[in-house]
Amino acid sequence: MEHLTSPKITSGVHCLSLRHKGMYVTSVPDPDESKFYDRYDSTAYWCGETQHGFGPDGLPVTADACKGDRDCCKH
Repeated sequence: MEHLTSPKITSGVHCLSLRHKGMYVTSVPDPDESKFYDRYDSTAYWCGETQHGFGPDGLPVTADACKGDRDCCKH
């Protein structure tokens, strides 16, 4: 499978196993989106290792939580 990218996930900062549905859809984010919606991130994330909303360490998977300070994070 080709490398998955997302504007919500930064390579080298977030875990390589962090996934969300938008990574599998080929669309361009609307730059005017912030004018119409609140800046609330309602993205449902999951771990590519466990295929669940919890990582191998048993903690929740989010863009804020899945960074280099977790033992299970892969960069």
